[in-house]
Amino acid sequence: MATSFILDSNHEENEYNLFLQRYKELSQNLCLKERMPGKHCSRNMWILKPANMNQGQGIHIITNLKELKAAINGKIGNSSWIVQKYIERPLLYRGRKFDIRVWVLVTDSADVFLYKDGYIRTSSEEYTLNSKESYVHLTNNCLQVHNANYSKHEPGNTLSYEALKELLEKAYDRCKLRPHFEHDILPRIKDIVIDTVLAIKPSIVATAKKRGSTFELLGYDFMIDEDLRVWLIEVNTNPYLGVPNAY
Repeated sequence: MATSFILDSNHEENEYNLFLQRYKELSQNLCLKERMPGKHCSRNMWILKPANMNQGQGIHIITNLKELKAAINGKIGNSSWIVQKYIERPLLYRGRKFDIRVWVLVTDSADVFLYKDGYIRTSSEEYTLNSKESYVHLTNNCLQVHNANYSKHEPGNTLSYEALKELLEKAYDRCKLRPHFEHDILPRIKDIVIDTVLAIKPSIVATAKKRGSTFELLGYDFMIDEDLRVWLIEVNTNPYLGVPNAY
């Protein structure tokens, strides 16, 4: 997962100071402490997300501290935000950004079921770091549906796994070791899903003792960078289910 910090609207926590330190280091091209390769840090771009909202609401692309403070100042006291290092060099689909939505069901005993047919969510506009336009950087369907180019490239701005397989085959057809979605990408996605569930397993078990038999449907969002690294972007506990596709 990309480097992330949890901030509140008062930005007086130790977490804010840790973010500030990392931000200043990257602004001076000091990337040794950053888990991302330096190529993702050239613009020092971050993405700011409100912790209590979903479907692309309230998200900001920021490149300086003034923008961050403007975004969170004046909000409800003690409201929380996630500020996450932006993946500046993603793998693109025909020049546009995409991510991978994976459906996961977790039971009260922490058993994990991954739906075999996830799908690809695409943006409506060509990818560029010279724009902070949401339609360029965010693939959320509830946001993209308001763009004039929505469904221009793909119906509902969504594609099947087959399209991603074709992308990998064409983009890396001259490589000796061609990447394969089922063999290289999907196993890494599954590993990350398992790691996240194991991280909260005590909480799942404790909740089950109070509520009885329960389950939760989660929407996992992943990205692939241009070097084929798989990155977890976020896990949605209230995922939007109305995406117009067959997956």
